[in-house]
Amino acid sequence: MNREEFYDLLDIDTGGDFQYFENVAELFESSEEVSDDLIYGLLSELDLEQFGELVEDYFDHIEDWIPDGEVEFFTLMTNIERVMLGMLQSLINNDEDDETDETLLQLADEIGRFRQWYSDTDNVECISNATGEKDVLPVRDALALSKEEKLGGAEYTFDFSDALNYELGDFVMSFADLAELEQ
Repeated sequence: MNREEFYDLLDIDTGGDFQYFENVAELFESSEEVSDDLIYGLLSELDLEQFGELVEDYFDHIEDWIPDGEVEFFTLMTNIERVMLGMLQSLINNDEDDETDETLLQLADEIGRFRQWYSDTDNVECISNATGEKDVLPVRDALALSKEEKLGGAEYTFDFSDALNYELGDFVMSFADLAELEQ
């Protein structure tokens, strides 16, 4: 995929057009193969404060879809969000080009890893309570079933234990960035 195809996928012409919840949802949820280089190029064009708000809104939105009782999975999703927002906060607060470039590369890698785990890896067991039929789906699809269930749809039993195998990127935040992130 090239830059033009990637931006078509996101329904934008330039990084400045990446302003809506739908843009971040497409970035995270698309099964299309997108290189970290393309993600890096996009991130370098974005208003990072606005992108941070979109990421936070996205995670707040999907938090409601997590089945009750999936505390470890909820915690993992919260930690993934914190890592992404921490990197963004560091980028917003940092004026040093070398560190900024390295952090932007780390963020692109984290988003790429998240996309793979979230949308392309069959890692959640979903068993229909009505038929007993068992499917193993990506996190994205399992959360969609959970959302459907909460809206009165078919009921499922979910097992997110294999999805807990997500390696968070190594990222060190300053105490000031952490305090600012928590506000």
